[in-house]
Amino acid sequence: MNATAFYDRVRMAMETPPIERHQQLLQLHTAALQTYQTALQHLTTDLIHLPPAQTSDQRTIAEIIGHIAAWDRFAVLAAGDILAGIHYPRMVTDLAGYREPDGTFPVFASIDAFNAYHADKYRSWPWETLRAFAADTATTLHTLFTHPQLLSATRLEATALVWKQLHNGTRIEPITMGWSLWLTMLEHLAVEHANLLDEYGAA
Repeated sequence: MNATAFYDRVRMAMETPPIERHQQLLQLHTAALQTYQTALQHLTTDLIHLPPAQTSDQRTIAEIIGHIAAWDRFAVLAAGDILAGIHYPRMVTDLAGYREPDGTFPVFASIDAFNAYHADKYRSWPWETLRAFAADTATTLHTLFTHPQLLSATRLEATALVWKQLHNGTRIEPITMGWSLWLTMLEHLAVEHANLLDEYGAA
C-alpha cells in the first residue's frame, strides 16, 4: 500500500465511531502484518547484510528488522499498560518505561539513542533468531490490538487524550493515547519501512 492510500484510509477511519474505527484499523494492521511476514520469509542470509533498494537508509536489512522488532516490543509493553487500565501508557509521549527481559530499565535521551542501543543489541544475533523474534513480536502486537477481548475500542478510548500528528502532517484530534499508539505502530511499519515491505513482501 502506498503512503497516500494509507493516510486516506487512516483519515477515514479516524472520522468514524470507535467500534467502526477499530475494525478499519484492524484491516490495515492485518494487511501490513501479512506483507511483513512475507518479507521475513523471503529474506535470506545473502540479503540481510545489504541495505534495502531505492532508499537513502544505509542500515542493513537485518538492522532494520531489529529496529522494527525493538519498537514492536516497546509497543507490547505499552499495550500491557492499557490492558491494566493505565491512562498514560509508556512510549506514547516519551521513551521512559522501556524494560529489558532481565528487568532492567535502560534510559534513552532520544529516539536516536534508542535506535542505536538496539542496533548494537541485535547485531550479534543469528539471522534465524532475529527473524523468529521479529515475527513473534509483530504477531503478538497484532493480536493485542485485534483480539476482541484485548485492546478493544473501549480500552483504547479509556486512555488519556494526546496531541497526534502523522508524518504527512495530518493532525488528528481529539485522540486518546491508545489510538495514538496504534497509529504510531501502523505508520512505522506500513509507511516508514514501506520500501522494505514493497521489495520483499510480495506474495
